[in-house]
Amino acid sequence: MNTKYCVVSIIAVIMLIASPYAFGKIDPDTVAGMWLFEEGGGDVAKDSSDAGNDGTIAGPKKWQDGKFGKALEFNGNNVYVEVEANDSIILEELTIVAWANLKPSKGTRWQSIMMRGQNPRNYLLVVDRDTQTLQLSITKGAPGAWAGPKGGPVITDDGWHHLAGVFGEDEGLVIYTDGEEVGKQAYSKPSLDANPSRMRIGDGSDGGHQCEGLLDEVALFDVPLSQEDIKTVMEEGLERATGFLAVEPESKLTTIWGKLKTGL
Repeated sequence: MNTKYCVVSIIAVIMLIASPYAFGKIDPDTVAGMWLFEEGGGDVAKDSSDAGNDGTIAGPKKWQDGKFGKALEFNGNNVYVEVEANDSIILEELTIVAWANLKPSKGTRWQSIMMRGQNPRNYLLVVDRDTQTLQLSITKGAPGAWAGPKGGPVITDDGWHHLAGVFGEDEGLVIYTDGEEVGKQAYSKPSLDANPSRMRIGDGSDGGHQCEGLLDEVALFDVPLSQEDIKTVMEEGLERATGFLAVEPESKLTTIWGKLKTGL
C-alpha cells in the first residue's frame, strides 16, 4: 500500500476516534439537551449531548420505530418526559426541534412538544388545539401576556413532520414545519421565572397538554439556529448534525484497521 495513503488513512482514523465532534455541522456546545429515545426500556430518557439533562419518563413506556432508530410513544394521558429545572434550560434565545407523528386532538387539547413553565412560561412548542398547526408561545412580562406565532399545515394527519421553534433578538419568534418557515413575530423577551420551573416533553409543564403518538429526535439548543441548520438537523439527524455520534464498536474499528493494512 502506498506509504503516503497509509499515513493519511491512519491520521483520519485517529481523528475519528479522538474527536467524536469532528464532523458535526452545528456547534455541539450549543446543545442544551438532545433526547433520541433509543433506550427501549427503563425510566430514563438519556440526554445524548454533554449537557447532562437526562429526563425521567412517566407513565407506561413503549418504543416504536421512529425517523432515526426508535421513537417514544405518548398515550395522550399520562406519558411525558420531565427534566429538572437547572440553569442550562432557562433561556432567552433558543431553538427547539423534534420529529412528531401525532394523532388528532382538535377541540380537545393542545399537544406540547416541549414546555418549560405554564403561566408564566419560558417557552412552549405545541400543536394548537383548534387549528392542529404548530405554535410557539412565550410569556412576555406578566402572567397571561402571551406572544408567539401560529400557522402552517395540519400536523396531526397520521404522518411524520419535522417541527422547529426559534426565538432570538435578531431572528424574532419563528416556527418551521418540515423545514419551511410557517410563522413569525417580532422578538419579545420571554419570562425566565417560569412556573412550574421544570421542563417537560410530550405534555405541559403542569399537565393538560398531552401528546398522543410518537416523538423522536427532540432537542433544545441555547441559540437560535438558522433555517439552513434546521434543515440539516431534519435531513441528517441530530447525531450527525451536531457530531454527537456513537462510539464505533471495537469490532468495526478492527475491520477498518484491517482494510487499511491490506489497502482495500
